[in-house]
Amino acid sequence: MCSAPGGKTTHIAQLMCDKGTVIALEKVQNKVDKLRTNIKKQNLNCIKVFKCDSTKAFSEDSKSSCEPPLGREVFDRILLDPPCSALGQRPQITNTLKLSEISSYPSYQWCFVADAVKMLKYGGTLVYSTCTLPKQENEMMVARVLSTFPEMILVSADPIVGQPGILVDGLTDHDVIKMQRFLPNSDVDSGVDIDTIGFFIAKFKKIHKPL
Repeated sequence: MCSAPGGKTTHIAQLMCDKGTVIALEKVQNKVDKLRTNIKKQNLNCIKVFKCDSTKAFSEDSKSSCEPPLGREVFDRILLDPPCSALGQRPQITNTLKLSEISSYPSYQWCFVADAVKMLKYGGTLVYSTCTLPKQENEMMVARVLSTFPEMILVSADPIVGQPGILVDGLTDHDVIKMQRFLPNSDVDSGVDIDTIGFFIAKFKKIHKPL
């Protein structure tokens, strides 16, 4: 979901040894073109690209597992990297985003998350990631997933390289150490060079059908 420009998409295909099927969704045509170019450069054949708004990829009436609209419980794994305020990106000398714009992202992101959970098989894995820093788009989104979908549990996003998440209502101390938060600076005390942009990772498993 939200697959362009294709760095994560192509890496997943490489980890799969270009076997199986990766469904890549992207709604903007020029981003679709860039995604396809990157896939072609790496000579990958297992990725199927669709120009599709990921918030409209799911349909309750669909049985499809290979093209949108997609049905319930069709994917073993989903990587969701939704649109975000991108406050972790650098260099960033100035930022023109208004507070109202930043505040609008969580509700938009929830549209992606809710459909991703529906399309995930039981026993499947959902990875949620952003390149931003506000807890409203990260830890609070995780807490909302856990409270809304009892079949979703948080699991450790190994290997642990980043810092723990922020403790918010709905999460426990045990929960926050399963998430990873990267700040856009170098952590010289960690002993690991994590000189990265700011981003966030949370990993879920869908374990059982709610009673």
